[in-house]
Amino acid sequence: MIKVLVAEDEKPLLRGIKKLVEEIDPRFTVTKCAVNGKEAIEYLSANPVDVVFTDINMPLVDGLSLMEYLAGEHPETVIVVISGYNDFEYAQKAIRSGAKEYLLKPIVKDELAAILKRISESFESSKLDMEKNRLQNAVYLGKQENLQEEKVQIAYACAGPFIKEGLEESVAECDFWKGIDVERAVSDMIPGDLHIYCFEKYQANERIILLVMNEEINMQDFSERFVAAMEQRNIPVTAAYHQPRIGLREISSVSRSLRRCIQKNIIIGRGSVWCVQEDEERDRRRREVRSLNLSTQGTAGKSPELALKQFDSFIGDGTVRQEDCRRWLVTLLRRFMPEYSDDNSGEIEEMTANLFLYSADTGKLSQNLRRMLDEKQLYKKENTTADIMGEMEDYIRNHMTETVTATDLAEKFGLVAPYLSKLFKEYSGYTPAQYLQKIRLDQAKKLLESGQNFLAKDVAEMVGYPNPLYFSKVFKKNVGVYPSEYRKKCRKGEKENEV
Repeated sequence: MIKVLVAEDEKPLLRGIKKLVEEIDPRFTVTKCAVNGKEAIEYLSANPVDVVFTDINMPLVDGLSLMEYLAGEHPETVIVVISGYNDFEYAQKAIRSGAKEYLLKPIVKDELAAILKRISESFESSKLDMEKNRLQNAVYLGKQENLQEEKVQIAYACAGPFIKEGLEESVAECDFWKGIDVERAVSDMIPGDLHIYCFEKYQANERIILLVMNEEINMQDFSERFVAAMEQRNIPVTAAYHQPRIGLREISSVSRSLRRCIQKNIIIGRGSVWCVQEDEERDRRRREVRSLNLSTQGTAGKSPELALKQFDSFIGDGTVRQEDCRRWLVTLLRRFMPEYSDDNSGEIEEMTANLFLYSADTGKLSQNLRRMLDEKQLYKKENTTADIMGEMEDYIRNHMTETVTATDLAEKFGLVAPYLSKLFKEYSGYTPAQYLQKIRLDQAKKLLESGQNFLAKDVAEMVGYPNPLYFSKVFKKNVGVYPSEYRKKCRKGEKENEV
């Protein structure tokens, strides 16, 4: 319901406007009819409304004074000026005083209807924005005040492979969603009385999907249709859903459970749907035991080719889960690279993660694994290595504001992506993605320190981050403060030095 006050000193017109407003759109209800600005202000001081229709010329307090009061005390109120003066000067004054619409006497029903439509659309958009902000706070900040009664349904979706924390920059450079607006794509699949919101949280290829509605929908059917729609666009998506509606305070814990479900069940290169329920949980654990027994059969003593063929046999049917494959890959990499001990197991995990990042399916995974092992076995470090890495460093610096991926660098410099990342890390101390992030953040800090009033979103764009929210997240994680806070600290330091 949109509450309306009408201020008009001509009583027949006052009653007519009230009748027309409520007749045209039942969502509007006139809660007060005031015959002058003084009566309107007295009512508004205790009874705020959403919309005020006001005449300009009224006794005691005129319309312009009423608008000034609203601008100071109720700036969110929409003001519609009604006047018999078809005069540009009055329109100017009304606009300066905060009027959103201007309606001339005599009132034409169609013109009033058009104004009410614009106002209702604006209110609906504002309502959705507020709802999204409320959900966003629950997802990212865990805010729980006044959220106990609101209910949502939740699903979690991952496009491409599941990647643990620590490789955020690499995942961000791989557009697994292929430029698709996930929220808009999902919205096309639901009834008009549902509102859907998508949020990125842990990785760029993951989405938390929240559905706001009056009644529950079948989340399995919804998730399966979403996964099928993405498969039509050649995007393998793994979705985990929670059927019952939950309160906003539960979003954080439930989303973590859904993400763990995806991590354990994601199938390489294929879409799938999972539900977190006790019976499926037990089935999944039994499957994990069987898969683990298969995947950890020893490779010691086997020839390299035999070990690789055994791996190919394991992934041959194209339905292998990433978690099982990861265990086997770790075993294989330790078999082929005995110099990597338990002390540097993190490097093995990073190589494995990169293999998943740049392998669209199991066939590509096997190919990339063999190429990486060939490079490792045949490559001899020569004096030209530093030269190649130096050229790569210059290339990254010169293309800092562009999307520079390990795949692009591999094609340009003729090396397989995972091995290229290892060589560059030995050379510079950073992977290409980490180095790109470093020089972007270094440049961002210089811009923020420069004294020029650059907005954070402008700095983000200048250093190669088209998404300002992602830029702020990366800056905070690496620098310790948000860009705006960093600039304030720099300016405070300059003032202290001047003193």
